[in-house]
Amino acid sequence: MKRGFTLIELLLVIALIAIVSTLAVTKLGGIKESAARKVSLSNQQAVGRGVDAFLALGSGRLNRLDSLMYAGNGGTPIFGNGPGFDFDTVSTAEGASGLYMGPSDATPDIRADVNSGLTDELRSVLCLYTLSKVEADALVTQLGLRFVMAHTAYADAGPYEFPSIHYPKDRAYGDGSVPNASDGLHANDSACVATMVTNGMAVAAVNPKSDLGRTIYQACGQELLNNKNWGETYDENEVIKEVAATGGPLLAFGLGDSASIVGNSQAGLEAAPFATFPHKKFYSRYILLFRLRSSGSGSVSVVIPEFAGVLDCCGNTIRAARHVIADM
Repeated sequence: MKRGFTLIELLLVIALIAIVSTLAVTKLGGIKESAARKVSLSNQQAVGRGVDAFLALGSGRLNRLDSLMYAGNGGTPIFGNGPGFDFDTVSTAEGASGLYMGPSDATPDIRADVNSGLTDELRSVLCLYTLSKVEADALVTQLGLRFVMAHTAYADAGPYEFPSIHYPKDRAYGDGSVPNASDGLHANDSACVATMVTNGMAVAAVNPKSDLGRTIYQACGQELLNNKNWGETYDENEVIKEVAATGGPLLAFGLGDSASIVGNSQAGLEAAPFATFPHKKFYSRYILLFRLRSSGSGSVSVVIPEFAGVLDCCGNTIRAARHVIADM
């Protein structure tokens, strides 16, 4: 005599199917992220080769790179308190004071996850650095880095507040205004205020007081001594002397579409790639590092900017990205 399943047997089968489905989805998600990170690592390596070839062959000027900071009021650069590192400046979501943390929009219908600016991991290894006149001149004359594309502090700022804003045509409104955060402003579209590289300008730099920041310096060939336990504070004056003695500070800029290196097939990159493994709300361009190496002293002191390496949008060097993939 045939009999049907009991309620307990049906519930057990359903539970088993749910468990197997969860495991399958989790495994699939891990495979997709691992694949995306492998593509990202390949992109990092390609960017590094492209920049090296572009600069070595003298193919042109970098022209414009993305700043990793807010634009000041009216699209003007943010100026620091003096040449060198600024370890105390705090990034705020209200803008105009530091590293880019996404637009501030007072509209009540804002979607909080639209644009969060830089990833938390990247912000944790960056600080501010104020350019001296010699350093700014060296970036302009030797690298051809004449402008940086800074981020808007307020997503709903119109052309009167930021006259240099240039959004893609499909994102602009018919009346000439620009999308605000509640309209889905993308993190990569907000680097749109062109500001000239000039004396006293504040830019992003790898923080040598940060444990992770120090590993980036080491990966770029500057052996900073790790004489502290992980998490202990480094003395600012000692750190500044250490960085100067080992090669100089590492400045960080995003590789945006406006760079001259992009679209150059002979020596450069055909396009500026994105990292696809982070959420789309984050700025996902690759980060170019330039070392400001000082030579000579006194009146004959010169600064030589050098290309030092490439970070992904989470602040991983190529070496660190390999370790992340291996641990997945």
